[in-house]
Amino acid sequence: MRAAIVAGGFGTRAVAMTGDRIPKALLPVGGVPIIFRQMRVLRREGVRKITVLGGHHGDQLRAHLQPEASTLDIALDVIVEAEPLGTAGCLTALAPVGEETLIVYGDMLFNIALGPFLDFHRRRRALLTVAAHPNDHPRTSDLIVETDDLLTDVLPRKRPREADYRNLVPAGIYIASPELFAGLPRHNADMISDVLPRLIAAGAPIAAYNTPEYMRDVGTPARHAAAERDLSAGRVEVLHRAHMRPAIFFDCDGVLNIEPGARGAVTPDDVLLIEGAGAAVRRAREAEFLTVGVTNRPQVAKGFVTFEGLSHILGRLEALLAEDGGILDRLYFCPHHPEAGFAGEVPELKVRCECRKPGTLLLRRAFDDLPIDRSRSVLIGDSLRDIGAARGAGVRAYGVRTGHGCRDVYPSEAGPVPTPDLMFDTVREAVEFSITYGVLIAPVMARLRSQRDRPDGPMLVAFCGRSRAGKTMMAHALTRVLAEQDVAGLHVNLDHWIVPAAERDPDADGEARARVAELSSVVTDLRAGRVVTAPGYDVATRGHSAPVTYDPNGFAIIVLDGSFSAHRTLRAMVDLAVFVESPEKLLRERFTAFYAWKGLPRHDIDGLWERRAGDEWPAVDSQRDHADLVLTLTGDSS
Repeated sequence: MRAAIVAGGFGTRAVAMTGDRIPKALLPVGGVPIIFRQMRVLRREGVRKITVLGGHHGDQLRAHLQPEASTLDIALDVIVEAEPLGTAGCLTALAPVGEETLIVYGDMLFNIALGPFLDFHRRRRALLTVAAHPNDHPRTSDLIVETDDLLTDVLPRKRPREADYRNLVPAGIYIASPELFAGLPRHNADMISDVLPRLIAAGAPIAAYNTPEYMRDVGTPARHAAAERDLSAGRVEVLHRAHMRPAIFFDCDGVLNIEPGARGAVTPDDVLLIEGAGAAVRRAREAEFLTVGVTNRPQVAKGFVTFEGLSHILGRLEALLAEDGGILDRLYFCPHHPEAGFAGEVPELKVRCECRKPGTLLLRRAFDDLPIDRSRSVLIGDSLRDIGAARGAGVRAYGVRTGHGCRDVYPSEAGPVPTPDLMFDTVREAVEFSITYGVLIAPVMARLRSQRDRPDGPMLVAFCGRSRAGKTMMAHALTRVLAEQDVAGLHVNLDHWIVPAAERDPDADGEARARVAELSSVVTDLRAGRVVTAPGYDVATRGHSAPVTYDPNGFAIIVLDGSFSAHRTLRAMVDLAVFVESPEKLLRERFTAFYAWKGLPRHDIDGLWERRAGDEWPAVDSQRDHADLVLTLTGDSS
C-alpha cells in the first residue's frame, strides 16, 4: 500500500514551537521529528512507498527526509504545492495507482496496525475509510455520524450544533480506494468541510474505522506536550492493537448517570452524571484499560425514543463524561424489548434477543472489535441483569449501590440469580479497586511466598476486622491474583453463617451473631477436605438466603473472610492471619452508606454503630494483637 503524508499548511497553531522556521512535519516530538516517527510506523506496518505532500517551507523536506527514507528502505517522493490546496486538493498531485492509498496528516503522532485497518476498508467496500476515535472535547471537535460503520453525516466543529452527537472524531488518517482521486477537486478544498459532505450526499460508501489505538494531533503546544508525556510513559506503544488489554465494562443508567426513573432516559436532559463518574472513566483509561459502555435501551422498542433521539441521549452522556476527561472507547446498546403492549411500540424490535442483558452479545461484540484480555476484565453494574451478563461472558462482576443497587428482580427465564463478586458504594470506588487490587494485596502475596511450603494440605489465610473495613475486598483481591498466577484459591465468606436479624437474641453479642462457636468445626472440615454448607445469610435484607456450599478439594489456598475469621478459637488453624482496618471516619462513612443501601433510616444506623462499638468491636479488635499482618486501607489505594 502506498502512503501519502499531507505536510502542507502554514502550521499557524504550531508557530510557537516551530518559530515559522521549519515545516510543522519536522517539529520534534520526544526529540525526533514527527514525520520520522510516522515513516518508522509506516515501514514497520509494511509500507514501502511514501509521497510527502509539502507546502509552507516544503523546500526543506526532501533534504531532511531522504536519509531517513534510505535507512528505512522506503521509496520517497516529495511534492511541494505551488499554492495552498488544503487537505483534499493536495491529493490530486498523486500519480494514479491501482491500489489503496493510506493518507496521513503530517501533525499526527500515531501507532496503529494497518492490516486490520485495510481489511476493514475492503470488507466495507468503501471508497474512503476514516480512522476515528472518541476524544475528550467532542463539543469542539469535528464529528462524524455513522450507522453500521458507514458515514451518514459530518459535523465540522465550526458549524453550530443544536444537540450532542456521539463522540466519534476523525483522526486525520484515511484509506482511499483508487477511484476516490478522480473525483477530488483540483483547488483548495478541505476533506472534512468539503469532500466528505459531498461524497456522503452522493451516496458514496464512506466507512468509519473506530480504533482505540494511539492517534493524537500534536499541532498545538498543549497537545504536543501531552504527546511527549505519552511517549515517555510508553502509552503510544501499549495502545497498539497487538497488545491485549483489560477492559472495564460500564453499565450506564445507575452507574455513570443517575437512574432516570421508570421510563429511563427519553431526552438528553434526562442524563445527569453521578458524581465522580467522568473521573472514574478517565482513571480507567489512564491506567490503560479499555473502557466500554454496555446498556439496555428498551425505550427504542417501546416507541419512547427514536434511534436518532437515542444518539443525542448517548451523545449527551459521552459529552458530560468528556468534561472530566472520561472517554468510552466504545458504547454498545440493545434497542430491543421482549414484551408487546406499548402504544407506539416498534414491532420489529419487540423480540427476544441475545444483546439485552443478561444476554452477552454486547460484550461479545466488544471482544470481537477490541483487543480485550477477558481474564483481567470486569463489568461494573447496578442491576442483576448486569451481573448476569458478566457471568455469562466470563468476566468479573462488580456491583454498585447507586441506581438499583443490585436489588432489582432478576428475570426468571435467565436462570439462577447471580451475585456480584464485590459491591462498592460508587463506580469510582469500583474502578479504583479494579486498577489497584494487585498493589493492595502485594504485602499478603509477599508473606504467602515465604510460607508456601506446607506438606499437609491447603494453606488457610484469614482476613478479619470490623464491618466495612475491607475484608471481603481484600479476600477477593487475593483469590483474583492467585487465579492470575494459576493458583486455585477458595474464598469462604463466613458472613454466610451470620444469624438472620429476625432470629437473633436481642442480648446476643457479635460473636453469637456470627456463630463463632460453630466456626471451629467449619474450619476443621475445610482443612480436612470435607464439604461444608453454610445456612445462608442475605446481607441486603439481613434475612435468610439459600444455603451456600463450599467444597475445598483441589484448592491450594483457602481464604476465610469474616469479622472473626482469626478468632482465638480458630487462630491455631490459620496459617496467615491478616487484620484489615480503616480510619474511623472512612469506616463510618462506609458503614452509613452500607446500611442506607439496606434500607435502614439514619437514626437506626447511628444506633447500630453504637451497639457494634460496644458489643462486637472490642472482640474483633483483639485479633489485631495476634495477626501476622495488619493492612490499613485509607481509601486512596494505599
